[in-house]
Amino acid sequence: MSFFSEFETSVFEIIAANPQVNHAVIGMSRLNRAIHALTIGHGEKSVLVNATHHANEWITTLVLTRFIKEYANEIFKSNITMHCIPLVNPDGAEFVTDGFSSEWKANICGVDLNSNYPAGWDIAKKNKFARGFTKPGPRDYVGPAPLSEPESCAMAAYTTFYDIDITISLHTQGEEIYWRYPGFNPPGAEELARRFAAASGYKLEEVPDESSHAGYRDWFIQTFNRPGFTIECGLGENPLPLSQFNDIYKKVSELLKVVIFP
Repeated sequence: MSFFSEFETSVFEIIAANPQVNHAVIGMSRLNRAIHALTIGHGEKSVLVNATHHANEWITTLVLTRFIKEYANEIFKSNITMHCIPLVNPDGAEFVTDGFSSEWKANICGVDLNSNYPAGWDIAKKNKFARGFTKPGPRDYVGPAPLSEPESCAMAAYTTFYDIDITISLHTQGEEIYWRYPGFNPPGAEELARRFAAASGYKLEEVPDESSHAGYRDWFIQTFNRPGFTIECGLGENPLPLSQFNDIYKKVSELLKVVIFP
């Protein structure tokens, strides 16, 4: 069974076992694969957790899916609404897990989805082009325009429609937490970042210049001036091996509990 098929099976198992979990398809990928969202709870504060913007970081989809399975009932009783989009880049993840290229981060059209958002897109384009990423390829191509891809469009539309309060994006690797975007200091963001670090053991870091701008977190902070976080899970070279899954899951689940069960 393919990675995407196994993922969809997990989604439908979650829905069947937890009637309180709401399910929606928020868009379709370039190859017409569904982008699934699962929503749990009716609390006043909304938290959106997403995974696998980058194809070879697919282990984060497994981490988030397991968290939903294990904590759906507790989340429903909490004072938050948790929105989960476990597989932002289904085509890319399928491409990597089918063995075509372990270095592939982009969507199937060769656009790096986490460099395709409007915040500082022109700056990101200049920086990436200077490093040779001028056309579709495995990584770092920003696309022909901001939100040119259906996957990034779906994320931006969903986030805006539900007026999300906090976003957490699961990536790999480095065991680091990024929470800043230049010129913005969302209320409560630094305190929450420090609590995430204490719970997970991950370090608070500044985003490297070559990775700054045009990311989902950048766009969210710039657009809403609310806390947005990138969590770089695990250590090593992407794609991280499944042997790291339990360690990653333990640390990330403790981090997520901070915001879900405050």
